[in-house]
Amino acid sequence: MCGIFGQLNFRPEGIPTDYLPSSYLSSALEAIHHRGPDESGSWENQIVSLGMCRLSIIDLSGGQQPIWNEDQTCCIVYNGELYNFLDLRPQLEAKGHCFKTRSDTEVVLHAYEEWGVECLHRFNGMFALAIWDERTQTLFLARDRIGEKPLYYYKQGNQRLVFASEIKAILTDPTIPREVDPGGLSNFLTFGHSMAPKTIYRHLLKLLPGHYLLASNGEVRIKQYWDVCLGPSVPCNGIYTERDYAAQILDLFNDSVGRRMVADVPVGAFLSGGVDSSAVVALMKNHTDAPIKTFSLGFDTGKANFGKTYNELSDARKVADYFGTEHHELQVGHMDLVETLRTLVYHYDEPFGDPAGFPVYLLSQYAQEQVKVVLTGDGGDELFGGYLRYAIDQLARYYQHLPDPVIHSWIPALASRLPRSRRLKQLTQTLPIVQPALRYAKWLTLFSPEMQAELLNPEINKMAADHDPTMYFSHHYAHFGEHRNQDHLNQLMYVDFKTWLVDVYMEKTDKATMARSLEARLPLLDHRLVELAFQLPSRHKIRRWETKHIFKKSIQSIVPEFVLKKPKHGFSVPTDPWFRGDLKEYAYEVLLDPSVERHGYFNMQFVEKLWREHANGYHAWDAQLWLLLNFELWHRLYIDAA
Repeated sequence: MCGIFGQLNFRPEGIPTDYLPSSYLSSALEAIHHRGPDESGSWENQIVSLGMCRLSIIDLSGGQQPIWNEDQTCCIVYNGELYNFLDLRPQLEAKGHCFKTRSDTEVVLHAYEEWGVECLHRFNGMFALAIWDERTQTLFLARDRIGEKPLYYYKQGNQRLVFASEIKAILTDPTIPREVDPGGLSNFLTFGHSMAPKTIYRHLLKLLPGHYLLASNGEVRIKQYWDVCLGPSVPCNGIYTERDYAAQILDLFNDSVGRRMVADVPVGAFLSGGVDSSAVVALMKNHTDAPIKTFSLGFDTGKANFGKTYNELSDARKVADYFGTEHHELQVGHMDLVETLRTLVYHYDEPFGDPAGFPVYLLSQYAQEQVKVVLTGDGGDELFGGYLRYAIDQLARYYQHLPDPVIHSWIPALASRLPRSRRLKQLTQTLPIVQPALRYAKWLTLFSPEMQAELLNPEINKMAADHDPTMYFSHHYAHFGEHRNQDHLNQLMYVDFKTWLVDVYMEKTDKATMARSLEARLPLLDHRLVELAFQLPSRHKIRRWETKHIFKKSIQSIVPEFVLKKPKHGFSVPTDPWFRGDLKEYAYEVLLDPSVERHGYFNMQFVEKLWREHANGYHAWDAQLWLLLNFELWHRLYIDAA
């Protein structure tokens, strides 16, 4: 795993000296050193510069980058893992390609040399890559199908293109503007994260998953090379039984785990005790005779009495004992909460609203002492219907047939009597919405348009007025529009797959693990398994209130029954008690600091109202306060300190 950086000068003769690649190539690589602390490499001329920081996983002694082909016409820097490189290498050797290393990176380079951009269709892996083709004077950038590895870029008119694995590397050039994009701010307040291709920065973009970019002669062309299709490739009835589908899932899942255990360094697993991570560990035992190292985290309840909600160490321990793993537990009690939060703000580059980055970062820090690679269970919920909101959304058509007074008066009045009942309040606001895309966006909304109108100062609100964050879910855009004739629940999972999964979970996992120089591999997101999952009608995934039905059926022979019956629980973070305890005074000092008012984004009276209502226990605004705190800390670091 690595971090990559590069720059292409379209008009080098017209660019001032301080714009040339050598001006800040070294500082850009230093900014992403944590992604690859083992070694770094670079190459540049007046037109193009390529650099990388390497975390050595495959071919430890021979895989240094950049790598050139035989006749020095193509050069690559690469961040990721190609899981089928051992399959592709003999094919390329049969076509006359000569290899100097044992690395998967060199296989990627020769595959491009042989098949051009069509090589992407042959890859099974997670990656962000950059290839300079000297023959055509073209820079080729690409991102993996699912979006496990990030890739950002900045285009300065027809002068230059800059790209990197992390935004901070691009921003080491002080001439690149740091301006908040009003639409990006609205996206963040609405959903708690950026919505690619937008970022929070006005001039910086993110390449979408399953897309590649070609840059030459001052032009940039972006094209999609892969998307998952909804619906069966063959008729379901009478062709495949549920047992057949379950067997196919397990077969692909097992192959995926095996491919992701190939490494020249120690490999372990994150284990929560839930269905997905337990199944990953179960299949890892098929591919090694050595004890598997597993790692779990829980927040110490202590005197705060957080309860089991924030500590699942006992569940993970039961699974570890069942499989006989070499298990390691991290119980987080007293810690420097503020310092850890500041560290995360630095590594995410943008304000990031998912507090689950906290435990992933701490667990990565802990696991990195013993392994260099971990397998995780991310992705199963979006593929196989693991979120309860999928099941609840089916109630909308029944709820909407209730009498108007019940929908608009009685139930909201009941919810108002229970101000800290966020779930009930969310149900009363969401289920009445008739349009499916808008209803689903509402499930994920943190600051509603009404709250944003109160929060944002009028000028900022006016600047953001032309941007509608729900457009990513609207039928006018691909996620609902292309597949509006497919079954409803699969549509919801597809939307999550294209937005929530990549912009939250992939971002969270990549940045938190790479901050500690740890590579995370996600076997449930093998594109073959993804394609199979979206061929399955949703009736196989959700049965009444049972989520992930077909997935549980596929793994019932390899995991203990207590895992299958365990209620779903992700990494829970005690932000609610934190904002009434350890973070209470700090949040007040930061959010009500005069500098926040000088920034001019927010109505300070409304911010103080949220803080007071949460601090006194009347409302639960911890999700909103977490967003505002992350935004302000990010602004101080990346905008004020520019």
